[in-house]
Amino acid sequence: MKDLTAVILAAGEGKRIQPIVTSKALLPFCGQSMLKWVVTGLEKAGLKQFIIIANPDNQPAIKEDFKNKKVDIVIQSRPTGMAEAVLAVRGKLSTPAMIVVNGDDLLSQQTYKIFINTIKKPSSPPAITGFKTDQYFPGGYLKLQAGKIVGVVEKPGPGKEPSPYVKLVLDYFPQAKDFINLLEKSSSKKDDVYEIALAKLLTQTSAGLVKAQEYFAVLKYPWHILDVMNLCLKYHLKPGKAKSAQIHKTAVIEGPVQIEAGVKIMANAVIKGPAYIGKNVTIGNNVLVRNSTIEEGTVVGYNTEIARSYVGPHNWFHSNYIGDSIIEGNSNLGSGARLANFRFDQKEIMLKKEKGKLPTAKTKLGAVLAKGAKLGINVSIMPGIAIGANSIIGSGVVLNHPVKPNSKVYVKQQLVS
Repeated sequence: MKDLTAVILAAGEGKRIQPIVTSKALLPFCGQSMLKWVVTGLEKAGLKQFIIIANPDNQPAIKEDFKNKKVDIVIQSRPTGMAEAVLAVRGKLSTPAMIVVNGDDLLSQQTYKIFINTIKKPSSPPAITGFKTDQYFPGGYLKLQAGKIVGVVEKPGPGKEPSPYVKLVLDYFPQAKDFINLLEKSSSKKDDVYEIALAKLLTQTSAGLVKAQEYFAVLKYPWHILDVMNLCLKYHLKPGKAKSAQIHKTAVIEGPVQIEAGVKIMANAVIKGPAYIGKNVTIGNNVLVRNSTIEEGTVVGYNTEIARSYVGPHNWFHSNYIGDSIIEGNSNLGSGARLANFRFDQKEIMLKKEKGKLPTAKTKLGAVLAKGAKLGINVSIMPGIAIGANSIIGSGVVLNHPVKPNSKVYVKQQLVS
């Protein structure tokens, strides 16, 4: 579609996903960043023009990620919300119409297809995407009248939803300049100027409802990384092995498993799908990997088990247990380090962060290790513990509290003779 530009929001600070420090839009899933999944999905649906809104910190990495794709990158100098992100494209749009989409939401290809088919006529009115759900979601809900959207109600509370449709950030504006003018004229002490401008637009004209299909996932809190991973394994996995992959004859591959170039899988290793094994990953002797993603350059050493976990790029393991956990990247786990994932009372696991506990609605959740975290030999991490970037947990520690970035935790020893 030549007269339409996709404005992709990727400049957010991502405070809620801490201790993770990688920009949410750049977290890799099955070998591709979240941002690339968004752009690829829109391309397959027929879009050709893209503007990515970045911040000064993640702009270089986004530029590198898209060095082989034609996209424009605009910097949002202040992380002050969606409205400022969209206003950053003033004077840079070359088309009359635009869509606004989050760079860290995972939507199905079917949803993108339906969305583009809905708006492709020149006379198409504004359109907003909603996902029908029977479970309460703490976000905005669409208010409908005769099948058209006439308003958005933010976090109405369970039982007070105006419709069963949760609002997603996949919005179409046939006259981008009109919505941008509304953004310029709107103000608020909260981070809701975009929503206020949208409400004003809906008093002037109703909007069509695009009904999202199959699934959607948002990256807000750390455990959402596991949710996105599971959807990628279910819907985006490409089972098979690259020609350059080396797999020992005694290794066992069961179920759908995608094995990328340069992978080495050694004797007696077992990989049970769905699973993704990224480029240049080494899977050592007697390793067990199941229902997990192992991103590029990671070495999974002897006798390690990784179950239902997200393992980012360039990690090192040796004789470890990693259960229902998130390892951002560049971490090193000493021999015998274990990440527990289950409470004996079977109650919900709270994620313990620097500033309190967060409910996760999960009864199985291990640790969240931010980039560069290191564990010594025989470290034990209790369920739901967040460990900050570049922290070191010394040998023999049993950890039941969160750890700030750049911290060191050691066992205090006393010599008795």
